[in-house]
Amino acid sequence: MSITHVRITVLILLLLPVCAAAQSSTVDSLAKLLRTIPADTHRVSVLTESAWNINEAHTEQAITWLNEAIALAQRLQFVQGEATAWNGLGVAEEIRGDLNKAISHYQKALALRQELNDLRGVAASHNNLGNTYELLGQFDAALTAHRESLAILETLHDTLRMARTHLNMSGVYEAMGVFPEAYDQVNAARLIFEAQNDTAGLAKSYTLLGHIRFELAMLNEAYRWYTEALRLQEKLGDPTKIADALSDLGIALDEMGNADSSRLAVQKYLIALKIRQDQDDQPGIAAIYNNLGVAYKHLGQYERGMFYLQQSLALRKEQDDQPGLMEVYNSLGDVVYGQGNNAQALQYTEQYFKIAQTIGDEKFIQRAYKDFGKIYAAMGNFAKAYEYRVKYDELRYKRLDESRAKVFEQKEVLFSEGKRQLEIQRKQHELDLKSVELDRSGTVTKALSGGALALMLVIGLLYRSSRIRERARQDLAAKNEVIQRERERSNNLLRNILPEKTAEELLLRNAVQPVRYESVTVLFSDFKGFTTIAELVSPESLVAELDECFRLFDAIIIQHGLEKIKTIGDAYMCAGGLPTINSTHAEDMVRAAIEMQRGLETIRKRKITEGLPGFEMRIGIHTGPVVAGVVGSHKFAYDIWGDTVNTAARLEQGGEPNRINISETTYQEVKHLFQCTFRGKLAAKNKGEIAMYFVENSI
Repeated sequence: MSITHVRITVLILLLLPVCAAAQSSTVDSLAKLLRTIPADTHRVSVLTESAWNINEAHTEQAITWLNEAIALAQRLQFVQGEATAWNGLGVAEEIRGDLNKAISHYQKALALRQELNDLRGVAASHNNLGNTYELLGQFDAALTAHRESLAILETLHDTLRMARTHLNMSGVYEAMGVFPEAYDQVNAARLIFEAQNDTAGLAKSYTLLGHIRFELAMLNEAYRWYTEALRLQEKLGDPTKIADALSDLGIALDEMGNADSSRLAVQKYLIALKIRQDQDDQPGIAAIYNNLGVAYKHLGQYERGMFYLQQSLALRKEQDDQPGLMEVYNSLGDVVYGQGNNAQALQYTEQYFKIAQTIGDEKFIQRAYKDFGKIYAAMGNFAKAYEYRVKYDELRYKRLDESRAKVFEQKEVLFSEGKRQLEIQRKQHELDLKSVELDRSGTVTKALSGGALALMLVIGLLYRSSRIRERARQDLAAKNEVIQRERERSNNLLRNILPEKTAEELLLRNAVQPVRYESVTVLFSDFKGFTTIAELVSPESLVAELDECFRLFDAIIIQHGLEKIKTIGDAYMCAGGLPTINSTHAEDMVRAAIEMQRGLETIRKRKITEGLPGFEMRIGIHTGPVVAGVVGSHKFAYDIWGDTVNTAARLEQGGEPNRINISETTYQEVKHLFQCTFRGKLAAKNKGEIAMYFVENSI
């Protein structure tokens, strides 16, 4: 699956075609018009504008007209027109896919605009360069270009284009995996868009916030932002962007790992598919077919999944879309492997592996090594399986090392850029001081000759004092902005650690009042044989396994409106009915527990096919009163106390793997919704005998 990326190119106005016939008519009309215009500066402008109108559908003709515009502008020494034409030629080459040529053309436009001191045009050229460098994966160059654009736009006080540049920088940071900086940049853009009531800009901001959350596996948060983006896109009414937003929503839902969310993902994809079909957007249709195939695979509907994947395959072959073919072959391999057809799974894996090697996609090469190992193990060829597992591990660690090195390299670039800006400011400060001294010196000379020395000294001192005060005010404003940004970051971190209401209370009062809740539902879980499994795998693998499971649990409890309390080793604890009181916490908790068991079983089965141990889990649930609050003054922790907590822990200990063990109190709250089996009154440590029930159909 692929996530739509936000990308803005300024000074590029495209009149999109309604259909092929209309476009052909447009080209003929423009060509007829051009035959009547003499070889003057007006012709240069018309050639360039005509190219804008057709460059999506008739790129080659657009390039012909732009080259003519450049040649004519050079003969006429019409520098502004030549710069605009070079910029247009860069756009056309970008559409054609020759990104290096596009960069060369943008650089020529930039040089001419710098010669003209056309600041707005210079900023636009830097912006286009930044976007193209990002497409090439040259993220450091992209950031440098966008910073140059931003610095100019700040001097012009062009806040709207500043916001778009912040958004572009956020997209680069997100692609780099530097998520805190991406978050800061998108929020800087968002503030401007909100102030100017720019709905389109806000929709792009919300989409990018969703991408950041998606990459961090915060799927419920990603879903929330994608929903907001869709709401705004529907308000704007652009079908293409509505389809993009629906696809983003579908991907986030399908990644949640449960049947209900995958079914909802299918609904979103089908609506997006209808839009793509109405627009005859063949690449978009192919992408949605692939996503539908993956979603139906997750639902266990392999035949339907294969149908959509074969449709995607046919379109991508027709388009000669190599990255798309790689993706669909990978999806096809997963489906047939799930059906037990190892030979065909091997064939599909070999096909996408070959493409990955050709285009140098290390992510899919690594994925292929893993799939080869899994398939050969299923076929009983353990020597081959081991060989590919070794290759997978070697490439994985190599990419991790390269990623770490890249992060340090990026931080060095950021540091160097910061030093460069400081040096510019220092030199400007020195020039300001010299200017003041020269002014003062000249004033003194005139004052001596005119007999007004005292008056001019006073004026000079007042002027200098005013400059110093203004600079101090600017420095203070800058520092306040940094402080405010850091305060917002720390507040957001606090809200991630504590329940939102509790975090707000702590920020407001610097303390949290303990609260007694008369009825909450508490869940405890732990893994069977955790110690034994821990001895069989490396510490890194063990932590990774726990992280995968607990991330799954986090997503499930957020979806059901529950509150994670803490993890202790392999134990997971959460509660419902606090800090926001509700009457459905018991049924919410049981539903979440069922999804947790099912999700864990899916992970366990996958691990077994890979020849790895998998976890089985006991769950205990009890309903009753608790006291909740924040303990400590360092590394705040939200916790709950009371007999209800102890009883839930005992129910977990008295349960069985893959089962959900609930108390009499919880049973009375949910018996009308779930089938339960009475186990009798069983002994619990320090609790005597407790009536216990198993919730049926948990897996």
